[in-house]
Amino acid sequence: MEPSFALFGFFALLSYFSAALAGFGGVIIALTLGVHLYPIQWMLPVLLPLTLLANLYIFIRHHRHIDRRVLAVRILPFMGAGLAIGFALFTALHSALLRLLFGLMVTAVSAQELIRLLRSGRRIEAPLPNWLSNGYLFAAGVVHGIYASGGPLLVYAANKMKLQKAAFRSTLSVVWLILNIFLTAAYVAAGKIDTVSLTHSACLLPALILGILAGERLHRHISERTFKMVVFTLLLLSGIFISLK
Repeated sequence: MEPSFALFGFFALLSYFSAALAGFGGVIIALTLGVHLYPIQWMLPVLLPLTLLANLYIFIRHHRHIDRRVLAVRILPFMGAGLAIGFALFTALHSALLRLLFGLMVTAVSAQELIRLLRSGRRIEAPLPNWLSNGYLFAAGVVHGIYASGGPLLVYAANKMKLQKAAFRSTLSVVWLILNIFLTAAYVAAGKIDTVSLTHSACLLPALILGILAGERLHRHISERTFKMVVFTLLLLSGIFISLK
């Protein structure tokens, strides 16, 4: 095994640890850190089947906490519309442009989320107007279609909906499950997921299992706010580095 792939496996472990612990941060962590090792177009077909398994596990184990009204009425319609546009952009954009846009996106949403976390507890945040919330959800779908990681934008919008912790985690996980089923099918149809990419995915199965087990175990013992601070600080620094490279 190449040292670079072993390091990429560690990044994948961090991704699935985050997904099991907080319900977000999954693929985007592996992409943001792994972009220094491999092209985004190579990583996504490798990570997507594993992410689908992680989403399925969380759905089966925690489906009773899903907020079905928010899921069906607010999140899925707008994210689903954005997903199709995002996938079309993924197939059309030049690699260098894709890298720059990804870095700028990670930097912007990470900085916004850090500011929100630093302010939380000092004042009561007002909910977003519906039109703005729906705009964030649509944009999250576009980003997810391009990078399979629209998490930061969805997390921001969902947080404004004042979901309880258990509902927040489970509802976001089922969003990823539904969207990633369609995205995986599109990747297979486009020939982006094949026997070679699936072989690499299989090699990362230990990272998936360890990440989920660790995330589930620590979910009840680590402050979610502290964890989010670490995740978004890491993403902010990585996004700045990607944009400037």
